[in-house]
Amino acid sequence: MIVESGGQPNVMSSAGAVGLMQIMPRDGFASTFQCINGPCFAGRPSIEELKDPEFNTNFGCKMLAGLIDKKGSVRDALFAYGPSGVGYDYADKVLVIREKYIPDK
Repeated sequence: MIVESGGQPNVMSSAGAVGLMQIMPRDGFASTFQCINGPCFAGRPSIEELKDPEFNTNFGCKMLAGLIDKKGSVRDALFAYGPSGVGYDYADKVLVIREKYIPDK
């Protein structure tokens, strides 16, 4: 959340991501993104739902947990979660912050 929104629950990115965890919604500007099988974010919550901080963090954490399971590592999950075109820079930035708050044992 520090990297994504700076802790601002109502922030919306220029790409259309919403809230604390900067999740792309099914509506608004994000609805214009098309994937092979149709709208990329059709199965996502609405902008209004994502403006609720509790809903946003719950949904974002579930997304990340699913990506960790699918990708096999936190770094690769963060790569998939973060903005496209930045390589592992986003993931590495998040991991540095994570280490500050949750140091390895």
